[in-house]
Amino acid sequence: LAGLAAILTLVVVAASAVIRLGASELGGAMVIARGVHRAAASIAALLVLVLFWRALRFGELRRAAYVGLVLMLALSAVGWATGTNPPPAAALFNQLGGVALAAVLAWLAGRAVSSASDAAPDPALALAALLFASLQVVFGAALVMLGAPLAPVLLVAHAVSGLAAAATGAALGARLCGSGHTWRGAALVLCAALTPLAGILAVLPAPAIVVQVGHAAAAALLVSAVALAHGRMTRSA
Repeated sequence: LAGLAAILTLVVVAASAVIRLGASELGGAMVIARGVHRAAASIAALLVLVLFWRALRFGELRRAAYVGLVLMLALSAVGWATGTNPPPAAALFNQLGGVALAAVLAWLAGRAVSSASDAAPDPALALAALLFASLQVVFGAALVMLGAPLAPVLLVAHAVSGLAAAATGAALGARLCGSGHTWRGAALVLCAALTPLAGILAVLPAPAIVVQVGHAAAAALLVSAVALAHGRMTRSA
């Protein structure tokens, strides 16, 4: 349930980026983007409610389930109150809240399936990767929403934290590969590589909307992937 809800939340984040960045390019296709956003958000909200009800029986998952429920309700309330053209503050909250909800759900999914074999990799490294990945999302969102006069500072902070997130995420993936979790480690290395690559493409002259949306989606995916890895390591640690 948590994994499916996390995937749907990432779809919501990507659809939100399409709606935010493609207003002048999509034309009639915007109706499709809004429909995907609304459908994925509605199904994810229902899954979070079911997940919360089931997690009440497991004390070790209850706190994270509460956080997920509160985030889902807050995002639903802000979305309902601000409509299809939210002010910058609401748009910033929607973007950051959506990524945070995806990360919480991914962590829950990882925690629910963790086992003793997940003890070898370093949970501290996973926590550092999660911190850097979260910071680069915060700085990137602030850069898009706030812009000048803090743009130079935010751009540097976003780039530095993004490179740190990619480095620690890739190191964590390599640890996973070295401990026998080859597919999981390779997937994490790929997620870590996609974020800076999309970021480089996004700053080229006149970037296509697919690159801009891809950069936002890759950042959210990296946060969720690292949260999933951290959740799998926490119980064993």
